[in-house]
Amino acid sequence: MSDIPPEIIRDILSRLPVKSLLRFRCVSKPWRSMIDTKDFIKLHLRHSYNTNSNRTLLVDSTQLFYIDLDSFERLDIGDTQFEPQTVACSCDGLVLIVFKFNNIVLWNPATRKLNKLPATPLECQISVKANCVDERYALGYDSKHDDYKVVRVIQASTRVDGGCLSSETKIYSLRSNSWKQVEDFPYMLPSCKRWGVYLNDALHTVVKDSQCSEVIMAFNVAKEEHYEVPKPRVNRGLSSVEVMGGCLTAIVPGKRNSSEIWAMKEYGVKKSWAKLLCFEPPLRDPCLNLCPLAYSKSGDEVLLNYEGMCLNWYNLKKKTVSFACVPGLTASFYASPHDPPFQAEFCVGSLVSPHSPAGPGDERQGKKGKLGSSLCSEEMRMENEVDSHKVASFLRVEVHWFT
Repeated sequence: MSDIPPEIIRDILSRLPVKSLLRFRCVSKPWRSMIDTKDFIKLHLRHSYNTNSNRTLLVDSTQLFYIDLDSFERLDIGDTQFEPQTVACSCDGLVLIVFKFNNIVLWNPATRKLNKLPATPLECQISVKANCVDERYALGYDSKHDDYKVVRVIQASTRVDGGCLSSETKIYSLRSNSWKQVEDFPYMLPSCKRWGVYLNDALHTVVKDSQCSEVIMAFNVAKEEHYEVPKPRVNRGLSSVEVMGGCLTAIVPGKRNSSEIWAMKEYGVKKSWAKLLCFEPPLRDPCLNLCPLAYSKSGDEVLLNYEGMCLNWYNLKKKTVSFACVPGLTASFYASPHDPPFQAEFCVGSLVSPHSPAGPGDERQGKKGKLGSSLCSEEMRMENEVDSHKVASFLRVEVHWFT
């Protein structure tokens, strides 16, 4: 394979899925070194976003479903097990898992690497008058410092008047493997569990200001500053915001039981808001929780999570709706006490490591012992499967196509 220029090999490998790259790390030491570099990991991630490839979906129900978004086939996550309803959010292939008692995990389902974050105490005083304590977590990327950060907000309040009695905001830096306290969150936390969707170095959520009007709040994880994002010009309030296709989206309650989804085509520009679709389920009850997840590969359909009960493809041209069936997951517009609502999270397949460069971290798995041993055995198995002659033939075919 020495006749193939290294830059061509690098470009070809950046187009492959993570599973293939993990196998090809075993071809040679130079390949392993190249694939493990930060530059290659960023190149692979950037190519995935630009070409709308390596797309997966995590469905957190009574069990965890890891789905290929294009084929809707279930993907293997090995022996990794988590408690239900613990997936908080994802960013660049890293998934934030939040357990009880301040147990927080960063997990890359594509590489099966997992890292338990150090615990941090609550330092603010909780008033004896407080009868409600809310806790929210979010994950984002700080491009200025090339760092992944977890933000935790804890607020104590009373259910009588809803006033905040005490609040604390902390940020965890993966680069330094440490927590620090920052300026408090300036609004009351929203009632929905989902908080802080990531886009453009910032975490976004819908909150109410002092006049009880909905505003879109953003927190820049690099500058550690809060600011407001202009909302769409609608006469009704906003339910929530999401990120889809690299754009901020807003969910707006429509007439009767319908919901509208608006997209901000140019970040921060109020005039760039445009209505993307209007979803009307075959029910009389109002839609309280509609979440856009991703565009289809062709871009003519949008995948929606309706009330945590079913996944739907909405055809933007025909304005029709069809079920997106996940093997083993019940899909229905009608709730059942035996089928609790599920959460769904878009996740790009990447090589981004959940571990801190400041230390080895705590590489453990929820219920079945250490994850590291299963990774080692998996890598050994992959190494036995790799045939260098087949890899060389594959690369020559790709080079012919590339040139």
